[in-house]
Amino acid sequence: MRYLTVVCLVFFVWTGLRSEGIVFHQGTWPEALAKAKESGQLIFVDAYTTWCGPCKLMSAKTFPDKSVGEFYNTHFLNVKLDMEKGEGLDFSDKYGVSAFPTLLYIDGEGQLVMKAVGYMDPAKFLDAGRSALKKGDKSALYAKEYDAGKRDFNTVYNYVKSLNQAGKPSLKIANDYLNSQKDLTTPDNLRFILEAATETDSRIFSLAVKSKEALVKLFGEEKVKSRWIQAGHRTVLKAVEFQSFDLLTGAQQEIRAAMPEEGDAFEFNSNIHYYTSVKDGESLYKAMKKLPASVEKDPGLINHLSLEVEKSFNTDEKLTGLCEQLLSKLINSSSAVEHQFTLARIYALNGKAEKASKLLSQLIPLAKTKGMDTVPMEQFRMKLGS
Repeated sequence: MRYLTVVCLVFFVWTGLRSEGIVFHQGTWPEALAKAKESGQLIFVDAYTTWCGPCKLMSAKTFPDKSVGEFYNTHFLNVKLDMEKGEGLDFSDKYGVSAFPTLLYIDGEGQLVMKAVGYMDPAKFLDAGRSALKKGDKSALYAKEYDAGKRDFNTVYNYVKSLNQAGKPSLKIANDYLNSQKDLTTPDNLRFILEAATETDSRIFSLAVKSKEALVKLFGEEKVKSRWIQAGHRTVLKAVEFQSFDLLTGAQQEIRAAMPEEGDAFEFNSNIHYYTSVKDGESLYKAMKKLPASVEKDPGLINHLSLEVEKSFNTDEKLTGLCEQLLSKLINSSSAVEHQFTLARIYALNGKAEKASKLLSQLIPLAKTKGMDTVPMEQFRMKLGS
């Protein structure tokens, strides 16, 4: 389908469900390689130093960008490495890093796919990611074998997997294969179903849900859930492209039925994405007025809502007022600095500059003790006239 090739796929991975920008891997470099080898993803590496100005600028301006986060969290395993300590020292020697930042795209075998040097704004960084995906796209190799008549499991599975990784349509190939199988309960066919269930509005997703118990037993609950959330968000993105409310609610219903414990969070995130994308503030407000308790008590999700409102509906007094109301109930002096800063900006949008300034005067020293970059907060406080 066309939408897979012209838009970024939204996948709020579990560790980054409530994050706006890039979510970086927290483990070791060998763990990142092993994870990438298993998933087939490319690794994006930000090779930086603590004193590098352009590195800091990318961390402040490019990596937090929403569109960058959506694209890179979907297509790459993202890693930050300081080139002057720890694993970065050996990494720098192996991959010839001599300027900063160096941006590398590496496969699960440790082979360099693409390298770029220097600061990139979000648009250029997205272009770099797309170029890396094209260079790492192996689907043409499997397509050649498939077109020559090879239909064994490994060929078709790897073909579908490579298409998915490249953001290309795979459902027809997957359906043709499954239609040829007499027993869909074999370990190989269950693995195929999990890989091929890329959209909730598909027969294959229904097969996957029916096989939930067997899939969880084979692959673990976390992996199954993450794949299904990815499928749900792909369908939501299609709903945005075609402005189809039915596709949106269909995805929400499928995820709630498949994973009841994730239904509230998925509905919340998908509503935000859909209504902000189609610029429907009134519907967003109505949806947010009916928040379930599990969402209303979650500062990460409410912060996500507030960021979207700040970006897309900052003149809508009803929405900014609702965000202030929800955030104020949750935020206190021990809350995450990012959440408190969001609340300060929402105060300002609602004409409460003095309240925003007071919060910032407490927040900036706290952020400094945590080693955080306080320049954006200080600049915002200056704009308030303090």
